Amino acid sequence: MKLYDECLIGMEELVADFHMQPLDLTGAGNWKDLGNNQVLFAADTAYELGGKGLPAVSSIALTDKESFVPKDEVYLIGKDLPELSSDSPIARIAFLRVNEEEMGTGQKLYAMIRKIEYTRYHLSPEGYMLRISAFSHREAVRVGKEGLRKGLNFAKVGQSFIDAYKKNASVEAVKLFFITDPEFPYKKLEDIMERSEQITTALDHLMKDVKMDCHTCSLKDVCEEVEELTKKDFDQE
Repeated sequence: MKLYDECLIGMEELVADFHMQPLDLTGAGNWKDLGNNQVLFAADTAYELGGKGLPAVSSIALTDKESFVPKDEVYLIGKDLPELSSDSPIARIAFLRVNEEEMGTGQKLYAMIRKIEYTRYHLSPEGYMLRISAFSHREAVRVGKEGLRKGLNFAKVGQSFIDAYKKNASVEAVKLFFITDPEFPYKKLEDIMERSEQITTALDHLMKDVKMDCHTCSLKDVCEEVEELTKKDFDQE
């Protein structure tokens, strides 16, 4: 699966310029997931990640290459949750290694990609309330005072995401980056995220054989690239 290789490489280049702290996931897998039942009011909140107009970016890219995602890993660029005391920018980057045969081709492939992306809508680690805007693609977070008192950190949040992603049989390994460094180029990451979304949307157009005026569509170039990368899929159908 080469669809997102450009995005993977672009995100790797961004994080390479910053100190990446690998997080120890030992014992991080027992943190409670409250699903859709968690509500953190302002009085219960220690601070917000991506609040008050600060960057709140998430990006996901899929690959079948072990070289990109050799195993489950979580990295931190910036301060961990217990080290923060006020609102901070946030970015969450997810590299997922998937089994290409399990992912399938054509419309099944598109549906599987969306299913994996939507994992975040069904995940809510205790004390870490995601505030996702599908319209603006923002992924802000409210961090709870009680969660911090219980030991909430990015290792626990990261393991929660890994476990949730791997409930999908096609996901073999997950590499996550959490970023709170105020100096990180969040706008560049947003551009890469938008490119990833364009690739997925273009795949949907091609699989549905949508009748469009390609001369006026902003996705024309992306569709052509995606079609080239998925020629094998088209030949099989």
